[in-house]
Amino acid sequence: MGRWGYRVFEGDNDIDVACAIKCPYGTGKDNDLRLVQMVNQTDMMAPPEVREFYKTSGYREELNAIIMSTREKLDTGLGDQLFTTYRALEHEDQGKYRVIIVGALMMRAGARIRQADLDHLRELAEGFAGRHGYVSPIAEDGFRHVGKVQFLAALDHYEAGTPRDFGEPCCFQCGKIKADIGQAPKKCGKCGRAWFCNVECQKAAWKTHKPVCKTLEQCRFVNV
Repeated sequence: MGRWGYRVFEGDNDIDVACAIKCPYGTGKDNDLRLVQMVNQTDMMAPPEVREFYKTSGYREELNAIIMSTREKLDTGLGDQLFTTYRALEHEDQGKYRVIIVGALMMRAGARIRQADLDHLRELAEGFAGRHGYVSPIAEDGFRHVGKVQFLAALDHYEAGTPRDFGEPCCFQCGKIKADIGQAPKKCGKCGRAWFCNVECQKAAWKTHKPVCKTLEQCRFVNV
């Protein structure tokens, strides 16, 4: 399908990379933590009834339990090992972006992250262009601009023990969420698919947001 949103985990590539990250824990046949289960709620390829289930309070309780259990396991040293393993593979195709996804998954769990790894994540993220507007699915190579600032804001405000939800509305200019600014970002009054934390951010983003600021009825493609 490509990408249905501009934030982290709002595209096939992000979900696919997360699915491929192996995080073995314990012994036995089914011993992988399946980190992707913390973030696949945005997957537009899921059946409609599954997407509706993701919105229920029952599933929210289930997800919170998964996140807490995952954090406990990652904090045994498994999270540090994940970074060690995948940082050594950055030379591979999408290797650098895969490390960023590891970081995003760790923050989603609220797991402890070494300062050296936090610094490296920032260095990697700043190295991506973070393109604006539509990009062909076959040309996806990492962040869109909104995902990039969202990820950098997450690094700025991250506290171990506090899960960072990348599905929460974030400012499309600075990437901050409600916990960072003390109030929820406001949705764009026209398209309803972008958020801004204040008028200043909305004005600063207008040049790049204007071409894609369309209602669903005006959009020719689902992909962004």
